[in-house]
Amino acid sequence: MENKQDFVIKNGVLTKYTGPGGDVAIPEGITKIGWNAFEGCANLTSVTIPAGVTEIGGGAFDGCAKLTSVTIPESVTEIGWNAFSGCTGLTSVTIPEGVKEIRWNAFSGCTGLTSVTIPEGVKEIRWNAFSGCTGLTSVTIPESVTEIWGGAFEGCTGLTSVTIPAGVTEIGDGAFEGCTGLTSVTIPEGVKEIG
Repeated sequence: MENKQDFVIKNGVLTKYTGPGGDVAIPEGITKIGWNAFEGCANLTSVTIPAGVTEIGGGAFDGCAKLTSVTIPESVTEIGWNAFSGCTGLTSVTIPEGVKEIRWNAFSGCTGLTSVTIPEGVKEIRWNAFSGCTGLTSVTIPESVTEIWGGAFEGCTGLTSVTIPAGVTEIGDGAFEGCTGLTSVTIPEGVKEIG
């Protein structure tokens, strides 16, 4: 059971977590996890985000190296810049169908991440969204994606194959740079530009 005093909440926004870490359940009634709310929380091992949260702010869980599990509710529509950057203990993440934006560096440096399914509805995979995820072996990119930004999967050395869906028209600079394990890439006819 979480101590309510471990959470600094202003107008429905969780602005700071001050607790000891471990397995954390964020209280009901929160609509947004604010910028850097859990940043560098060294002992955070799992987090359950309640229904009703629509945004995970920039740097929300940046550098939480022991975080192994996160439950993201269907209500979330945006995962902010650096939201889970450097969460090296995270092995898998289920991004819910409601998410429309995965921002820059959202999961960069998550070296323990082995698989990720990007939900239908996401239109762009932003700069360096999954860069440096060296353990990533599988990624599912939905038909809704139209652009893969520069460095999106840069340095994902464990990635062996990628199927880029038909709706993609642009692949940015270095989107798959340094993916030394990549043996198979399917690029659709509609791609007009590869950076």
